[in-house]
Amino acid sequence: MTRIELVERMRGSGVLWRGSLDGVRRLVPLAVPGALVHAPLSGFVLLVMVVWAGGSAAVVDGRLDLIGASGGELLAWTVTLAALVVLAQAVVFPATVVLAAGWLVGRRVPPVVALRMAARRFPAMLLLVVLASVAYAAITAAGFGVLVVTGREWPATVVMAVLGLVAMPGLLAVPSVMLHGCTATGAVVRAYRLVRYRELPTACTLALGMVVVPVAVARAAEHALAPLPGPLSTAGWAVAGTVLALAVTPVQAAVVARQFLHCVAWRTETHDEDLEHGVPAGTARPVRAALWPVVLAPGLLFGGIVLVNPFGWTEVTETVVSGGEDSVALGSGAGALSRLPSFRPWELRSAHAGHDGELKVVVDGLYTAAGVLTCGDPSCERAGLAWADDVAALSDKARNGYAAARLPDGRMAVTTWSGPRLRVSHCGTFACAAAPGGAAVAEARDRPFHAGVAMAVRRDGGLVVAFADRERADDGDDLVTLVSCADAACSRPEPSEAARLAPAAYLHGPPVLAVAAGPDDRPVAARFDVVTGQIHVISCADAGCRRPRVTRPVPPYPAREDAGLRQETGLTLAVRADGRPVIAYRDVRDRAAKLLDCRTPDCARADVVTLDAGDTDLATPALILDRAGRLLVAFQNAEGTRIMLATCTGGRCTSTPVARIRGGAGETLAMTLDDRGRPVIVWLDYDAAPEPGWELVITTPLNLTD
Repeated sequence: MTRIELVERMRGSGVLWRGSLDGVRRLVPLAVPGALVHAPLSGFVLLVMVVWAGGSAAVVDGRLDLIGASGGELLAWTVTLAALVVLAQAVVFPATVVLAAGWLVGRRVPPVVALRMAARRFPAMLLLVVLASVAYAAITAAGFGVLVVTGREWPATVVMAVLGLVAMPGLLAVPSVMLHGCTATGAVVRAYRLVRYRELPTACTLALGMVVVPVAVARAAEHALAPLPGPLSTAGWAVAGTVLALAVTPVQAAVVARQFLHCVAWRTETHDEDLEHGVPAGTARPVRAALWPVVLAPGLLFGGIVLVNPFGWTEVTETVVSGGEDSVALGSGAGALSRLPSFRPWELRSAHAGHDGELKVVVDGLYTAAGVLTCGDPSCERAGLAWADDVAALSDKARNGYAAARLPDGRMAVTTWSGPRLRVSHCGTFACAAAPGGAAVAEARDRPFHAGVAMAVRRDGGLVVAFADRERADDGDDLVTLVSCADAACSRPEPSEAARLAPAAYLHGPPVLAVAAGPDDRPVAARFDVVTGQIHVISCADAGCRRPRVTRPVPPYPAREDAGLRQETGLTLAVRADGRPVIAYRDVRDRAAKLLDCRTPDCARADVVTLDAGDTDLATPALILDRAGRLLVAFQNAEGTRIMLATCTGGRCTSTPVARIRGGAGETLAMTLDDRGRPVIVWLDYDAAPEPGWELVITTPLNLTD
């Protein structure tokens, strides 16, 4: 090819299309520099990750996640990994640009020669990386400033997009350094001179070739692999991720090289400049097929480790159900939800699992009636919402206390208010109705939203309801009544005054009153005083609770000046098969997550186990017993950054991180057992979605209770 023909070819239009096509057609030879650098680097990083991660690693939905790492450790790991990738790309990308330029001018440059050139010019390339980082920081700061001033996202996005286009021609500094030997600052100046009068087309071409097209290809691969089941998805990402990492750089380098030569061809006469200037001569050997198994080995090994999990890392599945007041429907068909509520962080109450992956989540808040959100499958694509009260006619009853329990037939029994009278409703997937033949369970002496309510299902299918109310409307002690119901409708309630306690606040946030059915359907209740921190345990000698006994295993603390000003907490209760209660709570004094393990059925003697230190604004722990009788406690760690799951046996607890919190977990965690006996933890990540949205996170550890 003559010099004139070469110049005319480089002046041709369609740089983006031609450059991308060059990168795809010559993908194998152009990927050699990346293979030679990234393969050993990936193997080293994989080895360090396996050794360093230890107990911090978990397999979440088939992908490795460092859930247990602290914020500082995760930041250090992220910064180190990003620095290694950037330093490696500071060698790989310019070397690939040299190879791409060589193909365009008819020279097949050996990859080793290109890498040596990049190594010799590494100081200049490193300075270009620094300049690019400064430009990126300036663009981000400008966008954030516009967001702060205007309070809207779209002006900030526009400003960042425009500034990003302005910065794009700076990419042509890379071939200027590599081929023409310019300094870093001189190469940047020369890059903008080359695009004079062609600023916008050049910037758009580089933006599409360097950012838009690679991101679109990665998103397409992600969508293509998403339908695959867990093992196939893991193996697919191991291969696809490695191939994409090797394929993106050649296409980007081919676009930059062609755009550079295109600009040079238009800025010079053929007798003034040689487009071959700076391109080394040589003969490249064909790429051996044996190289690619070595290149793919780190990715395949990583995928195999995640898939087989030989180190016994925690395996977790995580489902995120998101929505808001104007969100689209969850589910499909005639029963699909057209509008979903905007859950606030204090409105999660309890979770109840059924057969075939069904999950029911009970919500109730200060300004919202009680509702039951049903997920018909593990992914919650089939969902329904049933309100226990008439949402359109909210009044004081919207601020009343509610309680719920799952019935043996899968429906939910939910307490509702009719004036001062407490009744029971039954809720299906899409609607609630008053229990047929049901009677008033209790009647509030004071205003209903000053009452505490808790409910549990007895082994015979009946109900037990704990009801706490002031003795008199203006003052007096709290009367705790235990109501036994022989059937799920509570048609013949049998109340029994169980305790007369010092008055306490019954909040519409964390549960401060709990009840459970022990052996022979003997009820056990617990009340938490949010001011003093005292816990009362009420136990019964028979199902009708004719001989109640009250113990105080957690004594009161002295009055605090901040009582009522800091976020209060609550408790959760479970009863072992031998009748001994266990209670999970947060201590009001130090906010630590604690487990009260009763030695006797009346909890006259008990051990207190501290699970983790605490702080303000942390959720009330959730507690259940698994099928083997072990205690499972879900709680936030002291920093409020992770969901922990403690497995307790014989007074000893082992805690494992199972989820990372992006925003906040609200005031209450909910937990249940699925049909395979695995714990299912439900929590609201309320800062993760923009207002008025919400994210309900369903976390299921898979291998903690084997």
